[in-house]
Amino acid sequence: MPRNRQDVDRDAKIAEIREAAVGLLRAGGYPALSHSAVAKELGLARTAVAWYFASKDDLFAAALADIYAADLGTPPADGDVMVRLRWAVERLTALQPLTHALHERARHSPAAAELEAALQNSLCTRLRALLAPHVAADRLDRVTTTVVVFVEGLLVQPRTTPDRLGLLEFLVTELIGTPGRS
Repeated sequence: MPRNRQDVDRDAKIAEIREAAVGLLRAGGYPALSHSAVAKELGLARTAVAWYFASKDDLFAAALADIYAADLGTPPADGDVMVRLRWAVERLTALQPLTHALHERARHSPAAAELEAALQNSLCTRLRALLAPHVAADRLDRVTTTVVVFVEGLLVQPRTTPDRLGLLEFLVTELIGTPGRS
């Protein structure tokens, strides 16, 4: 059944609001995001933004989902485990202030909690698939969890890029040996 004009306008308006929210998040993080800031950016009334996103956290979760999809959606085609892990860690490092805000908001917001759970599930599923050719099946879940916990800790510590990546390589080498192509 074809969509009516009202549905198309609604979808376009939601996409426009999300795009503006993404820009605000990238520029100033969670504190920069508000219904008023998005409305100002788009030349709308604040209530127009609230019509589509009832709370700041609903808007935050929608925009952050778009950021994660853009920044983490397409890993390198190279099947080398370390190439792909380095790529992911560097992107997660850049996203850390937003991810930290997500963790904080997930305690209070169903929308943020849902995004946090979906992100964790997606990243763990992708990591498990990347590691599977290199790890015995009976160890795969434990190794995957170890890498996730390690990376989460690594991301909150102030480390240089070479140090961060060197520690990651050390851990992966200890867990799976010399990583190669999958």
